[in-house]
Amino acid sequence: MFIQLTDPLGEPQFYYVDVPGPGTAVRLNSPLQAHTCKPLETAEDELFAFDYLGEGQIYMEAYGLCAEATGQTAGPTVVLQPCSDSPNQRFVVDCGMVRLATGDQPDLCLAADHNDSIPTGGPSHLRRDLTLEGCESISVELSSWTFGIFDY
Repeated sequence: MFIQLTDPLGEPQFYYVDVPGPGTAVRLNSPLQAHTCKPLETAEDELFAFDYLGEGQIYMEAYGLCAEATGQTAGPTVVLQPCSDSPNQRFVVDCGMVRLATGDQPDLCLAADHNDSIPTGGPSHLRRDLTLEGCESISVELSSWTFGIFDY
């Protein structure tokens, strides 16, 4: 399923959680990003499963990896890592917010960066960094997510 930012933030095709880089140039070691939605047939780097290998894990089947909170020195974000029992791989969806369930910094929610979008090529390809922000302090526009298969 896709993880889509509920507010389009001016992008008519909305933003999805995405792995940076196109096709064979995908950058699995980089933090996840919010990116303009791609057509379903080319969107394997935007498709996730919840609770697939373990409760609270966000799994990306295309790469066999799980989302993990990381980066306390440069600001917390989410990267793909081998699936494990790490508490930093446990998330819960709460009223549309993707919240870190436990781990090094609980009470953090997945959010699109508040800065303007960055063009990434193509007629309407934009991206925003993803961060983990205090759930009580981040605006709903940047931290409310919808889950499913969408056709844009």
